[in-house]
Amino acid sequence: LKAKLACSHLINSYRRMRSFKATLTGLEESLLDRKPGVTFQGENDVKEQLAFIIAYERKKCSSLLWFGAVFGFLGFVFAFVIGFCKFVNPYVNPSGHAYPSGWGYFPATVSEMVHNPQEPAGKCFFAFEFIGAFFVFMSWYPWELRNVYIGDSAIVPLTCGTISWPMFRQFVPPCGMMLVATVTTTPFAQATPLDYVCIGIHLTGAVLLFAGYVVVEGVTLGWACFPRLEVTRRTIGEKEHFFRSLCLNSIAFWYILFCTLTGVLLLPLDKFGFTNDEWMTFKEFDVAMNSTIPKTELVNTAGGLVLFLKIVSYMSEVFCGLSLIASFVSIWFYCDERHADLADELFKVT
Repeated sequence: LKAKLACSHLINSYRRMRSFKATLTGLEESLLDRKPGVTFQGENDVKEQLAFIIAYERKKCSSLLWFGAVFGFLGFVFAFVIGFCKFVNPYVNPSGHAYPSGWGYFPATVSEMVHNPQEPAGKCFFAFEFIGAFFVFMSWYPWELRNVYIGDSAIVPLTCGTISWPMFRQFVPPCGMMLVATVTTTPFAQATPLDYVCIGIHLTGAVLLFAGYVVVEGVTLGWACFPRLEVTRRTIGEKEHFFRSLCLNSIAFWYILFCTLTGVLLLPLDKFGFTNDEWMTFKEFDVAMNSTIPKTELVNTAGGLVLFLKIVSYMSEVFCGLSLIASFVSIWFYCDERHADLADELFKVT
């Protein structure tokens, strides 16, 4: 009985295979014999729908990249305007009085200016920069824009062949931007040991954002020590290559200047006769903890050369961020995908 059942199963399988083969043969013959310009029913619809989906996805990508750049730009603008108003008017500071120097506190970095998420500058910077980073991340522009994509075979060194440059561009700079916006820093004079953990995460995000973007854009453009890829010679025009390289040079210059000035400002400049920020630590009674805790407060602000260096340091970080945003805008402006002309009517789904 088992043998008969097995034979019956084999015979049925054989018949189904012959029927399937006959169907494929008939389809192949009909494809070979069809006249030019003659299509099957629904074939054109499928092609049109597929072309629409591809064009829609890539045009959506360019739009997300554009709005990500716009929100990133607005974050820097609002943070600077609010911070500058606090600088020129010391009375709006929490201390409630003018400092002996006659100026308000001017931070050396954008991160320090927006470190308090409860203040207007912190709220604006977090909202706009996080939305901008989210839009850039969701665009998947390294895979969708022809003037950015360099192929999945371009592998990042030291990754054992597991990470391609498009994947690196997709995750590293946008995630670094999110870390910068969400994990705030604290002025070093007020930082506790736990605050240094957040400062380290924040600085790591900044390196991922700026240094990571410089490296991957440098690989794409053949900038500095990176050789020019053959694919980018076909997908990136000379004018576009010039402007994107200009933005990349600007990012690298301002970022190096910012890092250098940050290192200089960490030195005890007051011991060399310069007017540095003066901080005072005192004991304050905490009702909730029913004990006294140390609190550090600013008693006088920097002036002279130190103030000048802090302003230059701050502006160098701002220009670095604006140069990165300008690079995004250059990519968007020269990409063909933003010009895609979609159909005026969608296909029916029922």
